[in-house]
Amino acid sequence: MMKKAFTLLASLVLPLTALQAQTAQRPLQLSDLYRMRDVADPQLSPDGAWVAYTVTRADSTTDKRDADVWMARTDGTQNLRVTTAPASEAKPRFSPDGKYLSFVSSRGEEDGGDAQLWLLNRAGGEAEKVTKLKGSVSDYVWSPDGQRLALIIRDADPDSLTAAQKAKKKTAPPIVIDRFQFKKDVDGYLNKQRQHLYIFDVASRKLTNLTPGVYDEHLPAWSPNGQQLVFSSKRGSDPDRHDNYDLYLMDAKAGATARPLLTTDVAESSPGYGSRPVWSPDGRRIAFVQGGPREQLVYALHQLMVVEVGNGTVKALTAGRDRNTTKPQWAPDGKSLYFLLEDDRATSLARVPAAGGTINTVLGGAREVNDFALAGNGKLVVLSSLPQAPAEVFGLDKKGTPKPLSQQNDAWLKGV
Repeated sequence: MMKKAFTLLASLVLPLTALQAQTAQRPLQLSDLYRMRDVADPQLSPDGAWVAYTVTRADSTTDKRDADVWMARTDGTQNLRVTTAPASEAKPRFSPDGKYLSFVSSRGEEDGGDAQLWLLNRAGGEAEKVTKLKGSVSDYVWSPDGQRLALIIRDADPDSLTAAQKAKKKTAPPIVIDRFQFKKDVDGYLNKQRQHLYIFDVASRKLTNLTPGVYDEHLPAWSPNGQQLVFSSKRGSDPDRHDNYDLYLMDAKAGATARPLLTTDVAESSPGYGSRPVWSPDGRRIAFVQGGPREQLVYALHQLMVVEVGNGTVKALTAGRDRNTTKPQWAPDGKSLYFLLEDDRATSLARVPAAGGTINTVLGGAREVNDFALAGNGKLVVLSSLPQAPAEVFGLDKKGTPKPLSQQNDAWLKGV
């Protein structure tokens, strides 16, 4: 039996090796990793004619990574770099009227500093830094009319040292631990800093804190009429001692009070899972991703759900499907939802009727669909990788066939 097994293995490996010899000039090398470009965060313009995305490169000489914003025409005719500053740019977003391309960056700040919001007028000119905060913008979304933005801003660290203080070798204050959850991956030690929901008026540059207090807010989304916001927050007497995020609604104006839309014993729109709640085009429903029992931790199943804003009625659209879902988006007509579906070492783009029913695969196979964007005219782009190629942005035609748009890794892959 052992001899037969080796014979079978050889019969499978030899044809593959011969095929590789015909198509590849040399094997992948460690130095190739510095040539690899990490493409992420595709965002469509309102008319669907352009897709903005980020490209991150590693620099072996400085041991740093730099991210820039790029744009590509969705017809495949043009691909251009938008930002070239040494500091990284992230979260590119088009304003609803298409006039601005916004992003966050710490360019011009000491030692990288706090990320601020920048607006780039697509008619021409330099990008303008429109927030000058003692704190960092971690997330933001445009209002439907383009006159305001909802920002998530993290409080400034009161114990951080300036570049001048560091140059004088001033000793940093001691770290005082008075929280149950005192440290977090990437963020490091946690103090009393929180991140709050703000409204930013584009014309007046006025910033209003909607949720002062001792809680952290995440993943805001505007109602279609621009009058309300939904967001995810973990509250209670001691939020450090649980991981149960709930959805909250509030009017998008100063002095408004956040009220629970959905409070359960499982997590709704957990920020760790990166799925923003989304309003239906008619504003009557909100789609979101719901986690499982807290005892299951990261192994809990995440399902696609829809809640009626008026009465809180909840419906599971992926009930009975033992697979995780992420990143729901409503179809422009509000009759169905697109989302990402994990299954068998791959992630597909899927679609399900808003009332529930059969789940259809839009783009599947042995690939990882990391992200996607949908325009109001139905234009669809995906961020997808294959076992033999890093993630790139693709447009999808009516038949669901991917068309290359970003092509950031094509040149160096040809020789590998």
